[in-house]
Amino acid sequence: MKFKFLALSLGLAATLTGCSTTEHMMVGGKCVTCINNPLTGEPLNHDGSIPGSTYKPSDQVTAQSDSSGSVGSSSGRKTFTESTTSFSVPVNVDVAFIRIKNEYKYQSEQEIRQEWGSLAETKMKTFAWAYDSEPSVYYRMRAHRQHGDALYVIDHNITKQNADASEITITVWVNDQSPISPADVAKSLAGRTKTALKI
Repeated sequence: MKFKFLALSLGLAATLTGCSTTEHMMVGGKCVTCINNPLTGEPLNHDGSIPGSTYKPSDQVTAQSDSSGSVGSSSGRKTFTESTTSFSVPVNVDVAFIRIKNEYKYQSEQEIRQEWGSLAETKMKTFAWAYDSEPSVYYRMRAHRQHGDALYVIDHNITKQNADASEITITVWVNDQSPISPADVAKSLAGRTKTALKI
């Protein structure tokens, strides 16, 4: 019994050593000795700059009211602004779909299920993912992209106009951390889409 207690005490002391020094223990790229306040998320025994620490300044987003809509998160509310642009292209709807899907790496329901396994249902219920189609008539795809603290939700709607032409509607939701305005993001996406369509 004394040996078991001694071994447990030594193991606990070795694990908590990182809490009393400036050296923290890392396991799988995560700091296991970094302790955060469970209510505020603020670091208690580190400054938040340790790679793999559980503290992320971007998680601390204050609530803002904005008529453009907001998407909730567990640590606060992130405000998004929407921008839309549309244009016609002399490209068949099915060809446009393939080129845009490849350019933006959009994933179908089957691809999500293969990659995410048992978490696929959760992923597909988020606002940041959508995939719907009626081949040779229309295609709709949505995914998010993160660049630093900026989050972009990009939606492409491709609709057949005639056998050799399609209407492309791009909608983008940009969070308030983006250094680029939503209108400029939509304009940039339109240019990227036209390049992918080779027009």
